[in-house]
Amino acid sequence: MENPAAVTLSKRAKMLLAIHGVFLTGVSLSNIFFNVYLWKVNGNIKLAAAYNFYHFLTVPIVFILGSLLVKNLGSLGNIRLGLIVHSFFYLLVLILGQEVGEWYIFLGILMGIGQGFYYLGYNVSTYDWTDNHNRNIYSGLNGALGAMANLAPLAGGVMIGLLGTFWGYKAVFAITLLCFILAAVISFNIHVVGSEKTAKYSAAVKRIGKDWLRVSGSMILRGLREGVMSFALILLIYEFTSSEINLGLFNLITGLFTMIFYFIVGKTINQNRRYSSMLWGAVLLSVTSIVLLRQDIIGIWLFGIANSILFPFVFVPMTTISYNIIRNNVVTRDYRIEFLSLREVPLNLGRLIGIGLLVLFINENWSVLWLLWGLGLSQIPIAVVLKPLKL
Repeated sequence: MENPAAVTLSKRAKMLLAIHGVFLTGVSLSNIFFNVYLWKVNGNIKLAAAYNFYHFLTVPIVFILGSLLVKNLGSLGNIRLGLIVHSFFYLLVLILGQEVGEWYIFLGILMGIGQGFYYLGYNVSTYDWTDNHNRNIYSGLNGALGAMANLAPLAGGVMIGLLGTFWGYKAVFAITLLCFILAAVISFNIHVVGSEKTAKYSAAVKRIGKDWLRVSGSMILRGLREGVMSFALILLIYEFTSSEINLGLFNLITGLFTMIFYFIVGKTINQNRRYSSMLWGAVLLSVTSIVLLRQDIIGIWLFGIANSILFPFVFVPMTTISYNIIRNNVVTRDYRIEFLSLREVPLNLGRLIGIGLLVLFINENWSVLWLLWGLGLSQIPIAVVLKPLKL
């Protein structure tokens, strides 16, 4: 019988979930409306694509930089630095107002810096404060928190509807700023003893084996879809409805489905079911993506709901595998920070390729809905690539 203590989370892991939940609320509220705001002040989806391109380009660079500084900062220090940069970003957005379109490159880089430092600290802390027994539960709860955070945009949409574009967006960005400050305050309730070692990438690279190459391949495939989905679906909903409230409602409904299924996957998908979970989740996601070819708002709604239900079956197992492959290998175990940083390189490479494809489709006047369908197909090989890894 499994030891019950093995499937519970430590106090630090629970506090980390609290920090991340508040962080995700701020990100969910702001990222959706910031991309729409960029589009509204410029009228060109390519500006939002360029902002996200520079954002994803910066993240892996900052991951590596942050890991070199981790001896002095520690994982919590990286989290706090990331939260400070996020706070500065939205303070700057409040100051710039409708001039943000002229600063899209700088803002994209600044967001990349904030996310790079935050997620390096968060990923290292997650690795250290969870283990092979409870990581699926943690991943499921983490996904559920992310889904709950998707409830925030409805409140944001209502605020914009009541206050108007100018004051409504300012209110949304101000609340976002407060979320990041609150997350930083919560982080001071975690006490960590000891310091980290300085990252050694030359030694880590020499320890890259076939298993890690498989993880890297899966990350590229995940990034292909994730980079575009992070903002394109949001803008499509707004294009069809021209309403921030409808955009918030879309995130509310899809967020509820995501929350439920992240929790279910985290509780029910064990080691023996990971491959079938990833494979059938990706296959069904690809099949249901056909509804996008309706090229209407109903098709987008159906796609959003199907994505919310099915993607957790792919994401939770692959996240667990990427952590376990570091911990279970005596060759890589002592280089967890380096490998968690190296993981971001293929992930963001995939995101950049996906955004590049989006810009190509826009320039050629091809339907973006066809691209989203095609990117759904790209998730099927993830299960095939990871199948040999019995972790």
